[in-house]
Amino acid sequence: MGRLVFKVLIALLAAALGVGLILYQQNRMREGFERVERVNTELQSLHADLIDLQRTILEANYFVYYNNDLFYRKIDEIHTHIEALLQTPSFKNRYHMGTYRSLLRLKHHFEALTETINNFLTLNASLKNSSIYLPTLALKAYNLFDINDPTERQIILTLSRINASLFLAKNAMDESLVKELARYKGELESLAKRIEEGPKKGLLRVSILHLGLFVDLFPKFSKAFDEIRDQAIQKEIRQTMEIFSRESSAEIGEINRIGEFLLALYLMTIAVVLYFVFHSEKEYIRLKKTQERLQRSLITDHLTGLGNREAYMQHLRGMKHPALILINIDRFKHINEFYGSRVGDHLLQAVAQLLEEVVPKEIGARLYRLGGDDFGILFECEDPAVLKGVIETILGRFDEQTFDIDTLSIDISVSIGASMAGKLFETADMALKSVKSSKRRRYAIYDPSMDVSETIASNIYALRQLKTAISQNAVIPYFQPIIHLESGKTLKYEALARLQIKEGETITPYYFIEAAKQAKLSGVITTRILKKTLEVARKTDATFSVNLSAEDITSVHDQKRIFALLADYEEVASRIVFEILETEEIEDYEIISDFIRRAKRFGCRISIDDFGSGYSNFEKLLQLDIDVIKIDGSLIKDVDHNTHAELVVRTIVDFARGAQLETVAEFVHSKAVLEKVRQLDIDYAQGFYLGEPKPVNHYFKGL
Repeated sequence: MGRLVFKVLIALLAAALGVGLILYQQNRMREGFERVERVNTELQSLHADLIDLQRTILEANYFVYYNNDLFYRKIDEIHTHIEALLQTPSFKNRYHMGTYRSLLRLKHHFEALTETINNFLTLNASLKNSSIYLPTLALKAYNLFDINDPTERQIILTLSRINASLFLAKNAMDESLVKELARYKGELESLAKRIEEGPKKGLLRVSILHLGLFVDLFPKFSKAFDEIRDQAIQKEIRQTMEIFSRESSAEIGEINRIGEFLLALYLMTIAVVLYFVFHSEKEYIRLKKTQERLQRSLITDHLTGLGNREAYMQHLRGMKHPALILINIDRFKHINEFYGSRVGDHLLQAVAQLLEEVVPKEIGARLYRLGGDDFGILFECEDPAVLKGVIETILGRFDEQTFDIDTLSIDISVSIGASMAGKLFETADMALKSVKSSKRRRYAIYDPSMDVSETIASNIYALRQLKTAISQNAVIPYFQPIIHLESGKTLKYEALARLQIKEGETITPYYFIEAAKQAKLSGVITTRILKKTLEVARKTDATFSVNLSAEDITSVHDQKRIFALLADYEEVASRIVFEILETEEIEDYEIISDFIRRAKRFGCRISIDDFGSGYSNFEKLLQLDIDVIKIDGSLIKDVDHNTHAELVVRTIVDFARGAQLETVAEFVHSKAVLEKVRQLDIDYAQGFYLGEPKPVNHYFKGL
């Protein structure tokens, strides 16, 4: 009996030991697979970032204006990503030394690519300038030169040929055309000798200068372009991923060998063996699914299960007659803000499911989520009628569909842009933008009239005006009175930026603000207006509001200039109210909060502009320690006859009273609106009915 008990105890001990060792081995295996999954995901993300960087850089070659800060931010992110991978603890063990060395090579390769990109962007900017300016000069030549004069007619023809060759060289990246341009340069120089000094000769001199610049820089630009297109760095990251896969397999293989050894312990007891075989099988299935999920993750949108942008690019490459339908959910941002991101995510999933149901199976389409609330449908199509039919089918289904999301019934509408033209995504996006800007159209198929060239030309003109105004100190403030409704007194003024084009003629920000943002000049305008407003404050006892954008605040350089001005005019800084614009674009509230804390040390007050339009995150706004809410003009202008607007304004006023904030109504354009604003118990009002923006000497005589 004692021996039997002893054997049972030994069996139980062996079983317990076997169980313990198996659990230890399984834990190691799970940790190993999770680590591999995590690193694979990071490497795939790095791969996607590198592809996106190259694509974005190359796009800069074809667009007249492009925000280079996006490139540098992306480069910094990739540098940070590589450094983070190099700090991965498992890369320091004996299994992953090859991966670590490969990452070091990748880092070196990327640093070289970064230098090439910087060179490319510099050359691209110079070439674009000449590419834009030479056609302008050619157009001037038609008006300046006499076509009946043989020499001058030859000049006009030569300038036209230059523009044609210039266009082909830049867009086809044909370096052989540089020799032809050099020959045209020689012809111009020869023809210029026959022209007397004057405007004609001046135009030729500038044309020759820009053409020479293009001829000199284009070979370097072409070389940099080829280096950026080189797929070596993509090969390097794929090689890194392959090395990591092999080394991970070796590491997991060793863990598996330990598992095989432990398998012998299972034989000590049938129960233990059966249990752990079953358990291991389940673990194997889970790990197998994890591996499959990793393979799909690079080309799959994790929220909807549709293809992502990478999948779209892969599928597009193999198509002969592609057509793309872009679908955007109207006012999805409002749904997200009102119901929360959880409902928004569920709605995106429901839309993806509806699209899978409604898109005709016979066209063989692939579906994608291309970012945010944008969906794409890609298929082979040569007949515009077929494309139109698919679009109308989709719109009809959305008209009928109500989405039941978490006990909510939500009706949505969509806007659709489609294209069968070249640059498929870009042209479909142009069509979608034309729908978004229209009040009636629900869909559009791209045609050349949707091209944005005129907008680009308008921005070029506005930027030229803006730079001229800045250089001539012609950025000036106009002042609009802000009336205290209880006393009827004018205690405050808002400083509004104007560009003085010539004596007695100014233009409003509507005509130049977009160009200012693209050229990163909005901070210059802000500080010019702030300085001149502070000078007026020194000579008066009024309080002044100055507008600040989120970009002004988040820019370290602009912040430094703003606080330097407040320090220079410290005795009147307390009479400055900063109106923060574009609050919905704020991403880092900590930066804004820090700015507000520093501004309040000078006695400045803080106002939130356009409150009630486009966002509803009251809690975060309260965290900003604001003093004033400026109610959006789109609500105020109709508040005398629009009950919905009145309800929203009343809610905002109640909210402000509870938070002990002052309120200002803007766009007060009539007596009726003014009376309604008084009834709603708003503190201050401004608008054309109370006083238009005017130069400083209109409201402050003698200044």
